[in-house]
Amino acid sequence: MTGAELCHRTFVDQGWAAVIAGGVGLIAAVGGAVVGGLAAVRGARIGAEANAAAVLAQSRLQMEGARDQWVRQERQKAYLQVMDCYSRFNRECVQYRDQLKDGRPLSEDAMGSYTSTLLALIGACSHLALLGPDSVHAAGGAVRAKAESFVGTIRIWNEDLAEALDGDPQHDHDALTNDWWDILAEEGASMKQAYQAFLITGQGELLQAP
Repeated sequence: MTGAELCHRTFVDQGWAAVIAGGVGLIAAVGGAVVGGLAAVRGARIGAEANAAAVLAQSRLQMEGARDQWVRQERQKAYLQVMDCYSRFNRECVQYRDQLKDGRPLSEDAMGSYTSTLLALIGACSHLALLGPDSVHAAGGAVRAKAESFVGTIRIWNEDLAEALDGDPQHDHDALTNDWWDILAEEGASMKQAYQAFLITGQGELLQAP
């Protein structure tokens, strides 16, 4: 091989080497770009998924917080309703008890009003079952039971008093009154105790941390 041919071949080989090197560099660059692009896409997807999960978790927390706040507010309304109904009921208890003590039977209208007031209290206590918790519902149930018992005693005393007055105007009013008065005093104290237990239970529930 002549020197010219050797020089030409060397030049060609160097050219191909440059082309190959350039091709390899291009492939590496393209490959790096593709890999980098895939990594970026994957990173973006992971970031988006993480962000979506965080937003969803935050939304759930906010919804749970809003629900808990709503439940707390509704419970407070229900407890206050029981308190209002009991206050009206207790006033009538005192009024009608004192009237019977004075020897004056209750009219049908008075007993009807008394029954309506009791039913309002029963409804308020029953409403506690929808909102809970069980401890408050049970405490409200105790108030309801005691109130029903008290009204039952008032009704029977009223019937006895009316019959005594119709049958014997000179009946021993003091003896009859003392008997029923003792019964009502015991039932009244029991009802008051049940109501105080309801207040304590309800207050404890509302003061708990959300």
